[in-house]
Amino acid sequence: KALLLITILFTFAHDMGAALYSPMILARTNGSAQTLASISAIAGVGGVVGAIVVSIWGGPKRRINAVLGGYIGAGLSKAVFGLGQSLTVWLPAQLSSSLNFPLLGSARSALWMDSISPNLQGRVFAANSLVIQGASAVAVLLAGPLADRLLEPAMMPGRPLSNIFSPSFGSGPGAGMAILYALCALAMITAGIGGFLIPSLKKIEDA
Repeated sequence: KALLLITILFTFAHDMGAALYSPMILARTNGSAQTLASISAIAGVGGVVGAIVVSIWGGPKRRINAVLGGYIGAGLSKAVFGLGQSLTVWLPAQLSSSLNFPLLGSARSALWMDSISPNLQGRVFAANSLVIQGASAVAVLLAGPLADRLLEPAMMPGRPLSNIFSPSFGSGPGAGMAILYALCALAMITAGIGGFLIPSLKKIEDA
C-alpha cells in the first residue's frame, strides 16, 4: 500500500507537469517547433540509454532504492528544466530526467510482482493501474486551469508574483507554467524522499 501511495503522488505530480511540457516550451520560444522536437528527441535518447544501462547493469540490489532514487532523480532534473529558458538548460535536464524512468519503472514492477501472490497479480495490477490512471486524469484536468487562470496571468510583467519569481523563472508567456512545472518537480522529489522515511517501504524486500 505504501508503494502504491508514493507512486500515486509521483504520478500525479509528474503527469500534471507533463501536461504543461509542450505548451510551456512553445510559449517560451515563440512557438518554435524545432526546439520542442529537439527536446523530445533527447528524451527518447535518454530513455533508450537508460533501458540499455538497466539491461546490462540490472540495477541496485535493493530495488526500492532504485524506485525512490529514480523518483528523486527525475524530480531534480525536472526542477532544473522548469528553471530553464533555453536549450542549453533544457537538453541536459531532459536527458537526465529520461535516464531515470527505465530504472524506476522496471524496479517498481519487479517489486510488485515479488510482493503479490501470482494468483492475485492480475487483479491487483489492474486495480493499481486504475487508481494510478485516475490520479493522472485528475492531474491533467487541473494543470490547464491552474496555469491559464492563475499562474500565467500572475507572471505577466508588473504583477506582484512576477516581481518575486521573475529573477528565477523570467516573466511573460510560459513563466507561470514554468513555476507550476517546478512545483510538480518538487512534489516528485518529496515522493521519493518520503518513501525513504516510511519504515514499511524500507523493509519491503526483507519480508
